[in-house]
Amino acid sequence: MSELDDPLEGLSTVDEGENELTHLWIVSYSDFMTILMIFFLMLFAHRVWVKKVAWEDRRVEQLRAAQEAQVGMIQRLSKLASIDVKAERIDIQLPDALLFASGHAELQDSAKALLSKIAPELNGFNGDIVVEGHTDDLPVSPHAPYKSNWELSVARAFSVIMFLTAQGADPTKISARGYGPYRPRVPNISAENREMNRRIEIVLLNPKSGK
Repeated sequence: MSELDDPLEGLSTVDEGENELTHLWIVSYSDFMTILMIFFLMLFAHRVWVKKVAWEDRRVEQLRAAQEAQVGMIQRLSKLASIDVKAERIDIQLPDALLFASGHAELQDSAKALLSKIAPELNGFNGDIVVEGHTDDLPVSPHAPYKSNWELSVARAFSVIMFLTAQGADPTKISARGYGPYRPRVPNISAENREMNRRIEIVLLNPKSGK
């Protein structure tokens, strides 16, 4: 039988050609979709990166503004009291003689005047505030309203936080502690040293990152 007599052979050749064209179209379409997907992934990654950079820039600006505000606060407070700046805290040290009468925990008028000037600075502070009461090692008088220096130091710290909260301090961020004679600044070996140890310390704890 001649080639012209076999009609199936011609059909087979046509079908193979059509299949090849179909396969080529699928390959081209797949490549196009892959490129398109990569393009959109790049757009998404770029958008995420831009948002991250913007967030980091805002965070840096916030930290810079907070640091500048804190420096200004320290400068203003240093005109009112003794300030000790550390890595994670700021200690404001107030002498006992200016705040309380001997053996008592009620704030004197001079104490209220001083705390009224300090309070606005504390009201704008974002971290926690701890008011610490400290005494010397001399025992309290038998006629004093408090049984021990420890009890006296707590009562004095409490008087300060009550005054500060009345001036606008956030009560959820302020607390009182009393250490009595157990955390002296200097050894209790002289009248001058004991006077230094009798004090109130207002401790400003720097807010944690991300807070």
